[in-house]
Amino acid sequence: MRPSLTVAAVLTALAVAATGCSTSAARTQASPDLPAVLSSPSVVPEPSVEAAESAEPSESSAPSPTASPTPEKPAFVYDVAAAQRKLTELRYYVGVIDGARGPALRSAVMAFQKVQGLGADGTIGPVTLAALKTPRTPVLRGAAPADRVEIDLTKQVLYVVKRGVLSRIMPVSSGNGATYLQKDGGKAKALTPTGYYRIQRRIVGERVADLGTLYDPQYFYRGWAIHGSNSVPARPASHGCVRVTRTDAKYLLNALKIGMSVYLYGGAFTFTAGSAAPGTDNPTGDTAADTAPSPTPRATQPTQPTPSPTSTDSGEASESPAASPSPSPSPSG
Repeated sequence: MRPSLTVAAVLTALAVAATGCSTSAARTQASPDLPAVLSSPSVVPEPSVEAAESAEPSESSAPSPTASPTPEKPAFVYDVAAAQRKLTELRYYVGVIDGARGPALRSAVMAFQKVQGLGADGTIGPVTLAALKTPRTPVLRGAAPADRVEIDLTKQVLYVVKRGVLSRIMPVSSGNGATYLQKDGGKAKALTPTGYYRIQRRIVGERVADLGTLYDPQYFYRGWAIHGSNSVPARPASHGCVRVTRTDAKYLLNALKIGMSVYLYGGAFTFTAGSAAPGTDNPTGDTAADTAPSPTPRATQPTQPTPSPTSTDSGEASESPAASPSPSPSPSG
């Protein structure tokens, strides 16, 4: 009987090995006289694609939980309508008192911040809100005439004065002092003239020039104008003209008139009329050949400004003979 038992044990061991099972129960059935068949590593077949796709995910294969995003800092909460009323009282805001934050409010806040000496980002925070409660009164430099425009190039703001009373304050962006190429290939600097001038002419609508589009421009010295733009940052950024928002440019069409005085002062990137600063005698833009026939302006609707870093000024040459600056003396100080 011994040989038959040995054969049966061998057959059992081989069957267990064929199934790949290596449990201790199987090993106990093997005789000590047998070769170490069950001690060799068993081969486990790869699961089929169908089995892998249908298998339930185990705890180890489950994706780790994703950390929740950090919540954004909530916006500063304040009474928007009350701020609009206060800015209207202070002559910065001329929009609707609707309690909504928008481009008109942002422009007014930026002008206010500039006058108050705050960081001009156009948004109301705790510091700006505190300044609105105890605002600093703007100081005008001019004394006459009673109707005039003053442009403080240091603060980058424009004041409209009617009958000797300040009636409106708005933000501007003037020449940034950069060097640029003119139409004829010559170099010019982005400078804004200082001193006394007068509104010589204006275009109601859109004027497309070499360096960009001007909206409702009002020229006060050769090709230099106060005009609407899609880009009015807090800093000097133009080729020399005085940029205002397109909405403010529409306001100025009604507030200003031909012959009205314009007084510009302060700033870093400036020149005086008749100086030899590069580009001040031959500004880029319209030339005598370009002005025959005169361009037909396209009417525009007042819109709120949309930031656009590619918007530029023209610094264009006058379509009519250049008028000399007003002989009014500059005020002392």
